[in-house]
Amino acid sequence: GERMRPGLVFDSNGRILADAVRELGGEPIFHGAFRDDEAGLRAALGKALKGADLVILSGGTSKGEGDLNARVVAELEPGITVHGVALKPGKPICLAASGRIPVVVLPGFPTSAVFTFHEFVAPVIRELAGLPPGNREHRLARLATKTSSERGRLEYLLVGLVRRPDDQLAAYPMGKGSGSVTAFSRADGFVRIPRNTEIVEADTEVEV
Repeated sequence: GERMRPGLVFDSNGRILADAVRELGGEPIFHGAFRDDEAGLRAALGKALKGADLVILSGGTSKGEGDLNARVVAELEPGITVHGVALKPGKPICLAASGRIPVVVLPGFPTSAVFTFHEFVAPVIRELAGLPPGNREHRLARLATKTSSERGRLEYLLVGLVRRPDDQLAAYPMGKGSGSVTAFSRADGFVRIPRNTEIVEADTEVEV
């Protein structure tokens, strides 16, 4: 099929993240998508820092050449505090600050962006909005298929839930790709596979 233009990934992230911020009681201000335009990004970041309590950028956090966001964010004072976490999907997150304003560069892949947002950014927004820490709904289920995980990283596995004949819930893993928004929207929840677990056998009880 036709390859997706890079800008479209940014736009879908912008919408998803704006909705997530709104859900948490924040008011999202979207400054647009910037593709390899350092001056434009720097100007937008400056503008965002003047009017916001927290700034989120998405994409371009890998350690490669085109690491525009991290380069511009590194110029802030005090700048970058954390670059990369042991999380899958979502390793290349970048946490920074400008004065007392948190600046977060989320990964570009949509599901990675959403997971890292919920893990690192949502609690901060809730606190800024004066809300209590979030409580997620939990369900116990049996993993339907054996799953392997990468040792050394906490892994999030999207799952669909199906009620079994014995009335227990079965959790079916959904595609592993960190770029799939459709998997994210169809999933019933996610399972966290601890960082030192390599294999989770079928029928293991998991928390969804």
